[in-house]
Amino acid sequence: MNKKIEKILCDIEQQGWSVQEHFFSTELTQQLKNTLTSLRQQGSFKQAGIGRENNLHVEQTIRNDEISWFGEKKLTESQQKFLNITQQLQDALNQRFYFGLFELEVHFALYSPNAFYKRHLDQHKNQDSRVLTVITYLNENWNKEDGGELQLYLKNGNTLSVVPKAGTLVCFMSADFEHEVLPAKRERASLTGWFRKRV
Repeated sequence: MNKKIEKILCDIEQQGWSVQEHFFSTELTQQLKNTLTSLRQQGSFKQAGIGRENNLHVEQTIRNDEISWFGEKKLTESQQKFLNITQQLQDALNQRFYFGLFELEVHFALYSPNAFYKRHLDQHKNQDSRVLTVITYLNENWNKEDGGELQLYLKNGNTLSVVPKAGTLVCFMSADFEHEVLPAKRERASLTGWFRKRV
């Protein structure tokens, strides 16, 4: 098994979250960023909302990023590569924890300078299909001074702050960890997804 995937499994088992720098190659993150740029030029990004299905609505005081879902257009080679790698992670998670994961729902997320997403939980009310949140960053040459950190609120009362550097993968149990995205000084790009089980 891939050593990086094994490390994620150990982290999830011990603490419910994992942060892996350089999980994705520089080449792949650059290709994904190019796909994001192309989708943006095609007008595929929309203002993100909160809630699900009939309860979905835009609330810019809570979040003001823009998103573009995978699957709305034909997948590029880089998107398919990304899904092939995350499929290996999904299989490993199922083998270790019997989660019953069957898909990754995923979108590109684009935060303009000063955009944010206030503290929240990824699992919707009365809906526990999202098991594990996975976030991949696409920001080359990102410094701590640029801001835009993911703040993960841990069970022991501490806060984990993750700088959104290209190639970093963050995973955490969706029902267990509140988190937020802090404003950045420059545009911030990522892929956000959830491994889901059938309900």
